[in-house]
Amino acid sequence: MKEAKLAVALCALALVLGPAVWVARAQDFAPEVLHYADMVFYNGHVLTMDRDQAPFTVTEALAVRDGRILAVGEDERILRMAGPDTARMNLDGRAVMPGIIDTHSHPQDYARYRDIRAYQTALVRGLRSNGIRYITANWETMETVLASFKKGAEVASDGQWIYTAYFSSVDASPEVARTLSRFELDTVAPNNPIWIKKGQGSTGITNTRMLEIIQGIYGQENPGYLKNEEGALTGQLRGPIAETVMKEVIPPIPPELLAPLYKKELEDWLAYGVTTISSKLTGEHITAFSYMDREGILPLRVAYSHEIGVLNNDLERNLRRWGGIQGHGTDRVWLIGISINNTDDDPPGAATGMGGGICTTVPKIHMLPGDAYPEGNCNWDMPGDPSQEAPSIVNRYGYRVSGVHAYGDKGVLQGLAAFAEANREKSILGKRFALDHGPMISPEIIRQAAELGVMWSLQPSILYRYSGMLSQVFGEEIAQRWAMPTKSLIEAGVKVAYGADRRDFQKNPMFNLEVFVTRKNKDGRVYGEREKIDRATTLLMMTRWGSEYVLREKELGSLEPGKIADLAVLDKNPLDPSIPDEDLSEIKVVATIIGGEVVYGSLDPQ
Repeated sequence: MKEAKLAVALCALALVLGPAVWVARAQDFAPEVLHYADMVFYNGHVLTMDRDQAPFTVTEALAVRDGRILAVGEDERILRMAGPDTARMNLDGRAVMPGIIDTHSHPQDYARYRDIRAYQTALVRGLRSNGIRYITANWETMETVLASFKKGAEVASDGQWIYTAYFSSVDASPEVARTLSRFELDTVAPNNPIWIKKGQGSTGITNTRMLEIIQGIYGQENPGYLKNEEGALTGQLRGPIAETVMKEVIPPIPPELLAPLYKKELEDWLAYGVTTISSKLTGEHITAFSYMDREGILPLRVAYSHEIGVLNNDLERNLRRWGGIQGHGTDRVWLIGISINNTDDDPPGAATGMGGGICTTVPKIHMLPGDAYPEGNCNWDMPGDPSQEAPSIVNRYGYRVSGVHAYGDKGVLQGLAAFAEANREKSILGKRFALDHGPMISPEIIRQAAELGVMWSLQPSILYRYSGMLSQVFGEEIAQRWAMPTKSLIEAGVKVAYGADRRDFQKNPMFNLEVFVTRKNKDGRVYGEREKIDRATTLLMMTRWGSEYVLREKELGSLEPGKIADLAVLDKNPLDPSIPDEDLSEIKVVATIIGGEVVYGSLDPQ
């Protein structure tokens, strides 16, 4: 009782005499009641992002306690919060900003690309644990691929499933993958069910034995069974049925096998000051990241859009069973929405089909060599694609749509039309429905997005890589006016966030800051001079506005008292006007801090 009265008295005294008395008496209390800051940063530039529009407050110092921001302000005030055991970092003119929030990247895929042998080992071990034999097929000719399956069937036990994957490469023939059918596979492996994953999973090839298993589970009416000219099923599957097989029939890789690959990939992002990354994930990915969270080995925060909405004809039934769990998870892994099928493929210049699969209203004036889609490829126009109805279903059960790949203007308009239909049934305003990418955004798209309150995740690396090709294929005017019109989106009231969508040097936020500010592509040309935005606005996209995309604006995205202490310490202040725009990419991360713990670099306490 005496301690309680003393605490009340000290609080009253602090109000009269100021914080100096409160700090001076702090050591009289047990640590459970009050203690000094765990770390303080001083003599620097603290970029707080405390306002939704620039300019935001830039001050000198910052204090952290119990993994959260204790205070920001001038050196003299913040240093009074330091005690004998407080870590002190003299910034010496360096900068501190909130940890970067990357709202569109694919670390689970990058982990596979960076060490394909390790991934294949995990895949083979996972399949083997479920009694499935993995084979490596030679895709050069029809004869070589059939020989591969014949050999695999000879060493497999009777009835054992056989799995392999086809990815286009210099040694793989797209024609073989396009024409291979169950009839050829039956000649070499009639008794072993075969599944061939093509690309990322929305297409596949089976033999008759596997086709019978699939139809026994899902029937014959599920869209995506391809037929030949005689009307017979070929064993080629695409769209909803292929996606369903990959997600529900083929066993996932156990999370303990994926965790080391994912951990190694995510640790790389810490060197760039990224503390939260958002991606669209399958059940296999979510299981792996959740496992890492439980084991305490997840390097950073993962906000995910669930791919349950991708090519799913049972979406309404699934979400009805789920209940409303948007936002559910931990402070490391949480659900931010439902992803639905890509509206189209990649832009001109991309490796896949030379980017011919973009869905646009604008005719091509120039055809790039190797363009696999002269008329473009609008996924939602494909028979059986359920994406038009998906936003209404998602909204009906209390979710938002997020993590959706949309490149061409027609594909984006289709997405917005589906959002508008959902809005007519039940308002989506304020729910932050989102689309990602934006290499072709027309004024009409901007108007509709603003009316519906749609957010956007923009990837400047797309502008950097593809703007020149957009100009070649669709004309200079389209490239100059429609390629990622960032300033126009912001001026219209559309909230935009940032994502890298890359695994090379272009995942560096400071590189992307430079691209947003200069609008220069890889050839040094400026595309969209009017669409340049200033540095402060770009940093807001990477932090405060990004926190809204991942539904954590009350916890992340700014350096304000009470928020989680996710920080990036930079060797230079990106707002320093003496740094030329063209040199912003040279700014380095000194340390990255998540929840008050140093996870990269060093604070070098003084």
